[in-house]
Amino acid sequence: MLRKILSPDTCAACRLCCGFDCTDTWEFPVLPPETVKAMQEMGVSPKLTPAGTEQTFAAPSLQGEELFLCPMLSDTGCTMGEQKPFDCKIWPFRMMRDLSGRVRIAAAAYCPGMERYTDAQLVAFLKEEGLGEQLLAYADAHPAHVKPYSDQYRFLL
Repeated sequence: MLRKILSPDTCAACRLCCGFDCTDTWEFPVLPPETVKAMQEMGVSPKLTPAGTEQTFAAPSLQGEELFLCPMLSDTGCTMGEQKPFDCKIWPFRMMRDLSGRVRIAAAAYCPGMERYTDAQLVAFLKEEGLGEQLLAYADAHPAHVKPYSDQYRFLL
């Protein structure tokens, strides 16, 4: 979905979005039933907790810099391929509430692959690809995927 702005090599080398510390477990991806089933079929059964009508990883007890790595992460990247959760497919974009509570599209300011793009370039990409409309429609249909406000994100649409 995002290969026009992020190469698979850039993402595989970084994997920042696949590791969570004690301050960002709120960013765990929401896992629809088909994703959970695919994980189980691959022999992975992580502890899960409800996220609306779907599920997410149960936050383990983490201390300081300790990381929870996605159980589907391998040395070469995600083992789920096209079955990966929607939240992971659209990273570093997020459907997120702004300070007024409105759902908007934001991009992770700390994603190394996004640093070279201006907000205007990212907005143009979202509009040209129709991705912005898709994300907002998905947010309407799947409210558990809408993340709370974070100042580590750049609001775009």
